[in-house]
Amino acid sequence: MVPSLQKLLAALRRLPGVGPKSAQRIGYHILRATREEAVELARAVVALKDRVGLCSVCGNVAERVEGASENTPLECPVCTDPRRDSSRLLIVEEPYNVEAFQKTGVYDGLYHVLGGLFDPLAGVGAVELGLDALARRVSGGSFREVILATSPTTAGEATASYLHELLKPFGVTLTRIAVGLAPGADVDYADEISLRLALEGRREYGSTGR
Repeated sequence: MVPSLQKLLAALRRLPGVGPKSAQRIGYHILRATREEAVELARAVVALKDRVGLCSVCGNVAERVEGASENTPLECPVCTDPRRDSSRLLIVEEPYNVEAFQKTGVYDGLYHVLGGLFDPLAGVGAVELGLDALARRVSGGSFREVILATSPTTAGEATASYLHELLKPFGVTLTRIAVGLAPGADVDYADEISLRLALEGRREYGSTGR
């Protein structure tokens, strides 16, 4: 194998969910593509790294507006939309979960993205998830309801339980997504119908032993 192709396949294998076979298929697809297509892909990746980051308010994906300084805090389209219901906050694991819940069409409140779940073995705890910032946001906001939308997995339930104890003193109603997601299911792979049912069937956290 020529060095340039070998280098590309090694880079592709570092992507999540891409094994040797998948990297090989993608690599050879890029090799067969036109130079224009390859350049377009490369430019899209560079533009992503140059212009896109995380929202300074909620942790969702946000893009720097044209002409803005690199030091200007980023804000996502959800946080800057005045039509959103600012009395409800939906807590999710990753930015792509925001897109999934948005597609359900039944939630018009705000979001907070944790950036992961509790994982003591990997050294991920309250500090790494930025839970101090979340507590400040809830305590200083006008939220009436906070929806815990972590996956019903062991790590997701442990995270939800910690969040419940953290946010309970602030007097907000804490609910948990329920119907529509089977125990052990992952929010990342749930379809829009399941997520919609999970939202619509949410219940106050702790009301049924959870």
